[in-house]
Amino acid sequence: MLQKVLPILFSLCACLVLSGCASSDVSRDTASNFDKGVQHTKDMVNGAADGNIGDSYQNASQSVKGGIIGGVAGGVAGALTPGVGFLPGTAIGAILGASYGAYIETNSTIEDRLENRGANIIVLGDQILIVIPSARIFNENTANVKPQAYSTFDLLAQYINRYTKMLVKVSAYTDATGSKAVDLALSQQQAERVSKLLAASGIDTRVLYAEGYGGTHLVETSSLTWDTDNYRIEITLEKLYV
Repeated sequence: MLQKVLPILFSLCACLVLSGCASSDVSRDTASNFDKGVQHTKDMVNGAADGNIGDSYQNASQSVKGGIIGGVAGGVAGALTPGVGFLPGTAIGAILGASYGAYIETNSTIEDRLENRGANIIVLGDQILIVIPSARIFNENTANVKPQAYSTFDLLAQYINRYTKMLVKVSAYTDATGSKAVDLALSQQQAERVSKLLAASGIDTRVLYAEGYGGTHLVETSSLTWDTDNYRIEITLEKLYV
């Protein structure tokens, strides 16, 4: 998404700078988007000390993300353009970015929004696999869900409920650096927690079950880092033949 948005924003910022457009010509809705982008940026900076800046960004709306990315692009364009300056360029970019982000938010699919939250969706014949890094959902090495992750479960429920007669299996995995018993217990707790939250979001409990697999089926070399692909949640949708 970032690679697609930045060139567009740079081009739009350059057009505004060269044509001498003033921010007063921008609609009230666009200015409101800019204000939201500024406020959310402040919130992210204030939360950086808690290590939540990445989580805050992935959980933000496209309007806010567009404002942040657009501000960066506009700032660079403004700095390179005589007579405009860094701050005016940043404002122009943020306004354009927020407006473009609002458009994306309106027209994006559930799949897009899940991918923005770190999910990877793979279709395998009659099966659909959704993989989410555990670090996006849980506090480190626990089954405690991060507050900003609850909206992700609502999106997951919306996505899953589009399909009928599907078995929903929640699998949790860990790294293999610690005790096998501890890893297995943690993965089971995480799988059950995800299952309960999906049920609370509207998934039929009759087709939903959870299983923890500990440090088995590693996808990369084990390490002491929590934010690795080994720590993951896999949600498998499998067609029920009745």
